[in-house]
Amino acid sequence: MQSIPNFEFLFGETMEIFLIVILLLLVVALGGWIGFLEYRHRQLANSFRMLMTGRGGADLESSLVDFVSRMNHIEQTMQAIDQRMNTVQVQLPYFTQHVGIVRFNPFSDKGGDQSFALAILDDHADGIVLSSMQSRTDNRVYGKPVVGGQSTYTLGNEEREAIARAMKPRA
Repeated sequence: MQSIPNFEFLFGETMEIFLIVILLLLVVALGGWIGFLEYRHRQLANSFRMLMTGRGGADLESSLVDFVSRMNHIEQTMQAIDQRMNTVQVQLPYFTQHVGIVRFNPFSDKGGDQSFALAILDDHADGIVLSSMQSRTDNRVYGKPVVGGQSTYTLGNEEREAIARAMKPRA
C-alpha cells in the first residue's frame, strides 16, 4: 500500500488507517441516517396518501366540502328552530296552561259530588269556566267566558274557587 505523500510527514502510516476507518464509519452512519430518513418519508407519504384519499376513497377536498355543506345545513336548521322557539315563547302565555276543578253537591239532600266547576285558563287568566249540575233526572252544563280571572256573567262560589285553583302557583 502506497501512502499519500502529502500527509505522511504529518501523521504517518497509522494515521492513514485511522482516517480510513473514521471515513468508513462516517459513510456507514450517513447510510443509516439516509435509511432512517427514507423510512420516515415512506411513513409520512402513506399518512399523507391516507389523509388525501380517506377511508372511503374520497379525497380531502371533497370531504371538507361535504363537511362544510353539512355544517351550513345544521346552521340553517338551528336558525329555523330558534325562530320557532321565539314564536312559541311569544305565544306561550296564551296557551291553556292552568286547569282547576272543584267537585260539589248542589243539592244537599240528594246525590253525591257529581257536579263540578272546571276552569281552563292561560297565563293571563283568560279562558272559560264550565259548570255541570248533576241531578237524578238531568244534567245542566254552563259555560262562561273568563277574562283576567273575571267573567261578565255571575260566577258561583265553586266557579270562583275553580278559577282560584287554576291560577294557584304550582310547586
